[in-house]
Amino acid sequence: MAERFRNNAYRFLRWSERYFKTDMVYLSRGGFWLTLGQVVSIFSLFLLSIVFANSISPETYGVYRYILSVAGMFAVFTLPGMMPAIVRATAQGKDHLIHAATRERATWSLLGVVVALLGAIYYFVNENNVLATALFIVAFFLPFFDTFSLYNAYLVGKKNFKKQTLLHLISQLVSVVFLTTTLFITDNIILILLAYFVPLALVRFILYVYTTKKIVAIPTPKNEENLIYGKHLSAMNVFSAVSTNIDKFLLWHFLGPAQVAIYVFAVAIPEQIKGPLKGLGELALPKFAEKKPDEIRTLMSSLWYKILWYGFFLLITSLVYIVSAPFIFSLFFPQYLDSVIYSQIFSLTIVTGVSAIPMSLLTAQKKIKEQYSINIVQPMLNIILFLIFIPMWGIMGAIIAWTAGRVFSTVYIIGLTLYTFRH
Repeated sequence: MAERFRNNAYRFLRWSERYFKTDMVYLSRGGFWLTLGQVVSIFSLFLLSIVFANSISPETYGVYRYILSVAGMFAVFTLPGMMPAIVRATAQGKDHLIHAATRERATWSLLGVVVALLGAIYYFVNENNVLATALFIVAFFLPFFDTFSLYNAYLVGKKNFKKQTLLHLISQLVSVVFLTTTLFITDNIILILLAYFVPLALVRFILYVYTTKKIVAIPTPKNEENLIYGKHLSAMNVFSAVSTNIDKFLLWHFLGPAQVAIYVFAVAIPEQIKGPLKGLGELALPKFAEKKPDEIRTLMSSLWYKILWYGFFLLITSLVYIVSAPFIFSLFFPQYLDSVIYSQIFSLTIVTGVSAIPMSLLTAQKKIKEQYSINIVQPMLNIILFLIFIPMWGIMGAIIAWTAGRVFSTVYIIGLTLYTFRH
């Protein structure tokens, strides 16, 4: 019976390819595990959000999110672009590069450590011991907190989505358990930050060793193309890292930590909904990396078709959330009812997730100039909009800035990709 079901499912997926214009068997296999991982991750983060909302004050939560935003900006020194570069390299059979990329990330992160320590000294001089201690914690964990997460990129490049999902869930659940336990015990911001950084750093190191223990480290030249490409991608991420976190930074300084908390809860659920949707880009990246430029050009005729189908699905998802948001907040986050209207407007950005497909294509085919263009134009536009709208309209200004910026960037990415591969 089980064998018959699998055969029928296989035939159905192959039949459906004439309508969806893509490898539905690959999509269902990899997509199942990625979606399962994201669903479990969303559920665990949702429970954690409930604990945060009911265990600590908005002011304390605002401080916590502010520190994580600052840490996110410093993380640009850890060469985040090595993640897609290792996916690409592994898909091409260069497994050993993960060790060289890890060393590069650890070395470059020391620059971020210096910047974080300078920030800590600044806050100590200004007698803000809480923020000073928090930045010392960030400085201590920066060299290895994100560095060892490269095992995820390696497994995606291998198309081992099952193992990647299971290991990601282990990391996620360990973090959630430690944070939840800490929140039940204390509202001390320093202890909460330690409960976030310590377990994640340790479990990522363990999973990295477990995943790479059979990969032989061989001498790698400094000019290896994928390592250079990873540095290019990281340089592109500088503006992106700032634009992703500057909204909380500005709201903190103009309105205070409580308003940061309201804003974070407004954007949290739509951002978590987009989690499983990002999996399509992860699935596409190793597939695109295996293909030659001429093969890619033949796929362009069906790209619009895929994007339209995907965009329609995302629009329905956004509309369902808009209707559901008041009930979700009333039931789970009654302290943050002020976030509802902001969250409903922000959920329109879910539709802009269609850009994941063309971005994966540009990354896989190493279109450096085009990626620089996207990763400078989009974040700079967001930064400018934040600087204009947040002082004028506060939280609503941040929501409008995000929505307008993402709509523009999505149109720009799709247009640039189609132009690039048709010429």
